[in-house]
Amino acid sequence: MKVPSSLVSLTTRAVAESMDVNVMTHVAKEIIPDYDLHERTGFRESMVIPQGTAARQIVTDMVKSGLFLYFITMLIQFHTVGWRGRVYPILHLKEIIREINEAGYIYDPDNKLFVEDPACHKTRNWGVLVPGREYLLAFLRLDIVGNSQLVRKYPEDLIESTYADVRRIVEKAVDKRNGRIWSWEGDGGLIAFYFGNKIVMAALSGMEIVNELFMYNLLHCRLPEPVRARVAAHAGIIEYSSDVEELMKNDPIKETIQIESRFTKPNTLTISTTISSKLEGTIVKGLDPIKEDGRITYYSYSINLEQ
Repeated sequence: MKVPSSLVSLTTRAVAESMDVNVMTHVAKEIIPDYDLHERTGFRESMVIPQGTAARQIVTDMVKSGLFLYFITMLIQFHTVGWRGRVYPILHLKEIIREINEAGYIYDPDNKLFVEDPACHKTRNWGVLVPGREYLLAFLRLDIVGNSQLVRKYPEDLIESTYADVRRIVEKAVDKRNGRIWSWEGDGGLIAFYFGNKIVMAALSGMEIVNELFMYNLLHCRLPEPVRARVAAHAGIIEYSSDVEELMKNDPIKETIQIESRFTKPNTLTISTTISSKLEGTIVKGLDPIKEDGRITYYSYSINLEQ
């Protein structure tokens, strides 16, 4: 988030008027554990840092570090829940939140985070993931089968419009579950989920994509043959990066891609045990186990029409 100078000034004033240097420093250390206010301000350890100076330094550092929204989240917690048994009413907090809302971010009380208002804009990191930090996310990988052959067989405009249809199906399934497309190459891509029950959201999105592609092929496909796709779902802890190539080096993402390419049949969704272990039993019963060396390694979802 690009923090306007007016919001920086308002937040600095709110912090300076609402807590002493010790408390505001604790808030900063909750976000940056090795935060050293004396070192950053240039004051000697034996010197007392004025509240206004401390507040200005801390807020400025949070903005520069891309952690401003996390900082405001901590202020909300101090205001509502408190710290060490004491609540700290934060002056001007409603004004601060209103300005953040106007900038296109809304507070999610369940996850205690500010997230992008999807009506305003959508970015890969939901406006909250910080490069270099680790997060648990769920992933979907989709790939259109036989892309090279399709490209050779049919006119370019027909392929482009067909693949655009597929992307719209994917976007519809993941947008309603607050997922984000992290990469897309025309014939498929990688989708990530972070909020809510992310693992279940990934599985349900994958199932919906399989279902919608089935109906698309039945009723609306532009090609003389059906579009076949492989979809895989997995989850794991990754280190976030703003660079897509760096993101792809994370093991859970590489494993998701491997599940799609090695263990997924056309027109099906393959679900890792990391995902299936979080699903309701009734859902898992409807999946087909994929066994390797006598043990279940993955589950498969497909549309089985009764004869």
